[in-house]
Amino acid sequence: MKTLVRETYQIMGLNFKNLILFELVYRAATRTIFYQLVNMGLKFSLKMSGYSYLTLGNAARFLLKPWSLLVLLVLAVMGLLLILTEIGGLLTVYSGAAYSLRLPFGEIFLGAFRKLVDEVKHRNFRLFGIGLANYVLVNLYYLYRMLSHVKPLNFVMKELWASRLARLGVILVLIILAALIVPSVFSFHGCMIEQKSYRDSRNRSQELLKGRTLSTLIRQVVYQIVMAGAFILAYLGWMVVIAVGVAFLARQDMKLALLLQIADHMEWVFLFVAEIMAMAVHMALVTVEYYQYRSLEKHPGQGWDFFYTKGPLFNRKSVRTLLITLGIVGGLCLIETIYNGNSIDKSLTVQTGITAHRGGSAIAPENTMAAIEAAVEQMADRAEIDVQETADGIVVLFHDSTLKRQTGLNQKISDLTLEELQKLDMGSWFSADFAGEKIPTLEQVMEYAKGKIDLNIEIKDLGKDSCLPDKVLKLVVENEMQDQCIITSTNRNYLKRIKTMNPDIKTGYIIAAAYGDYYSDEFVDVISIRSSFVTGRMVDAAHEAGKAVHVWTVNGRAEMERLNTLGVDDVITDYPVTAREVLYQKESTQGLAEYLLLILR
Repeated sequence: MKTLVRETYQIMGLNFKNLILFELVYRAATRTIFYQLVNMGLKFSLKMSGYSYLTLGNAARFLLKPWSLLVLLVLAVMGLLLILTEIGGLLTVYSGAAYSLRLPFGEIFLGAFRKLVDEVKHRNFRLFGIGLANYVLVNLYYLYRMLSHVKPLNFVMKELWASRLARLGVILVLIILAALIVPSVFSFHGCMIEQKSYRDSRNRSQELLKGRTLSTLIRQVVYQIVMAGAFILAYLGWMVVIAVGVAFLARQDMKLALLLQIADHMEWVFLFVAEIMAMAVHMALVTVEYYQYRSLEKHPGQGWDFFYTKGPLFNRKSVRTLLITLGIVGGLCLIETIYNGNSIDKSLTVQTGITAHRGGSAIAPENTMAAIEAAVEQMADRAEIDVQETADGIVVLFHDSTLKRQTGLNQKISDLTLEELQKLDMGSWFSADFAGEKIPTLEQVMEYAKGKIDLNIEIKDLGKDSCLPDKVLKLVVENEMQDQCIITSTNRNYLKRIKTMNPDIKTGYIIAAAYGDYYSDEFVDVISIRSSFVTGRMVDAAHEAGKAVHVWTVNGRAEMERLNTLGVDDVITDYPVTAREVLYQKESTQGLAEYLLLILR
């Protein structure tokens, strides 16, 4: 075993820099493109199937739709091509290293694509299936961690894990995959290096494995367990460093929420790197075994020589570079989270979304720039704001029907021009610290919010002839914030007008209570409803209809926990930090040890 470890180390070390560069460039490029294609395919199939959102309730019916099946088929084929190309690149590196060849970066890419083209020409299509099964088994832990952050797959996994029968089914599937992979473990080398057909390669693989199957399997399992353990320790160690930074930089009331947010960012970085290393190490080990078994078959007792005059893989310089890189990444995650809020794609996050009610209205005057800035500081996913129209047709933020509560002036927004409104003090009623705060325009808010925080723009009902919906939509499009905004209203006709003008804009119907089949409204993507009306049956019905459920106004911990259990998609609250603590954890934690255990939950 020690010899095998050393040989694996050697075969990876000869072209290590170009190997890692290939993996980073290839994964970064293909993942970005594939992710965008998945997003586009999902949006297209949802539109063709008549759904607004994909949820656990409607997933089965959605997946059986013809357009969904077609999109899934196309994406599956692309995924198989990408996996086999990566395997081709790794084999190019390792087969070259077996003969002491140092391959340039470009040659690795060329070798990867040539091997893919050869397998397509030779119609070794079963190798693609083996490649997928191999990828799943090698990256099983990392895939689980990634899918546990993705809607609605996380719900599916929870349901599966809750059922004993389903757990047995998952174990059975893994055993079947292993049974397929183990006899074919050297099929990639037979097809891509020896240019054999898949059938001949599989037979050759079985010949090489005679009397060695169990030991080969055990080594692979041990390697993967060690890799996963190393990932967990590295992640845990780095989060200790981040936690210390948070302890010094963050306010006491923000520490837990901030650490949880950064942990989510950092885990994606570590998963990306760990997945690369898992696949690279796995193929290195298999390649070493392949050449050793071949050599022993021809010359009993004489193995393949993998020992090169090469310096250590990790010297002081490389370790220092690695730590500096991790430090930069960690620092950027910390700074980005503190100053810019959550930049992770909201459509993929597992946790119930958090919307700051009228901005950060608990610590700043509502619907002001100070409130929007407070919402970002409190790490809300979205800021809910109310908009009305001035006498000169400018869209501004304001909630009440008159200005009296905040300014003492008993007049409507529509009675005054923007210039007149700018003379009013919107902050003194809240606190002397905000004296002189002005009523902002929607355009000002969008300029600040773009790239920092999403917006839930509530259009106040100003009558059927109001041009406010048209103006809000125009501002959203002009500022290119279609993916960052949900437009909501109590007036369904406003939402119908918006959807008619731009079907891609997300709309939300605000209701205090409702009865009947309001879930099937084609002009509504989100049901925005009072907290006391929300039940499990209501959430399930909305999800089955493809609608998201946003709940207002949720300020109590017990109510946050209840809604999180029901699986609502977003809570609108005056206390985003409290909501993040409640929604991102199941129990209260104190101290660094509990923080780190929570991160690894």
